[in-house]
Amino acid sequence: MFKILRMGCNSVHDNNFSVNRPNGYQWGLLLLVKSKAIFTIENEDISTPANTLIIFDKNYPHEYRASGTEYKNDWIHFEFDPFFLNQYPLTLNTPLYLSNHYYISDLIQKMANEFYSNNKYKEQTIEYLVKLLFIKAKEQMEPNTIQPRHSKIHDDLVKLRSEIYSNPHKNWSIPLMADMLHISCGHLQNIYKDTFSISCMSEVIASRITYAKELLLDSDLSVGEISTLCGYQNEVHFMRQFKQLSTLTPTEYRRLNSK
Repeated sequence: MFKILRMGCNSVHDNNFSVNRPNGYQWGLLLLVKSKAIFTIENEDISTPANTLIIFDKNYPHEYRASGTEYKNDWIHFEFDPFFLNQYPLTLNTPLYLSNHYYISDLIQKMANEFYSNNKYKEQTIEYLVKLLFIKAKEQMEPNTIQPRHSKIHDDLVKLRSEIYSNPHKNWSIPLMADMLHISCGHLQNIYKDTFSISCMSEVIASRITYAKELLLDSDLSVGEISTLCGYQNEVHFMRQFKQLSTLTPTEYRRLNSK
């Protein structure tokens, strides 16, 4: 059980903002702090960067303040039972850095939209959004998660990847993709492979072959027509790459997989 009592998004305070609750709350508190801050935990000051998540347990002391600039956060007061946190474990009372805070912030905004609405199924919707929030936050704490040095453009990389799969026919090139992200070609190639374990041009090829498979099964188009729709100017080149990724020619793939 996870029940929201109150919540808010993008709350802003000046650079003198501070909180000191020696006994905490009788409910849980989730903060997504979007500015630099200082948390005092067990008498130790911890400076945190922007985009830090912290979940305070019931009755745990809250002491934190702005760090030289205005303070901004999303916040949720909630009731919960231990079983919920056992299902979706996150370390409590400890600042956790998020590599993709936009995703978490968007989930919190969606939760607020439901919480303050009169939607018929808002409780069920909030339940799923909360579970997703905990899962995605936990995911970002895993060792293989993208490192903080890349976090500023992580969302741009995700959008680029989505764009590649949404538009496989596009005349993709490394300079074009690098320009979309306003970074150098070398930097793009390094961080793309670090993030997705595949090079950006291999991703383009994969997106085209994925689309080609759909067209082969869902249309009567010729192999040449499909080649063009997938962004190839040379049918032979398309057939070669298709076989490299699927071990079959396009014609063989269509014959073996058609119903």
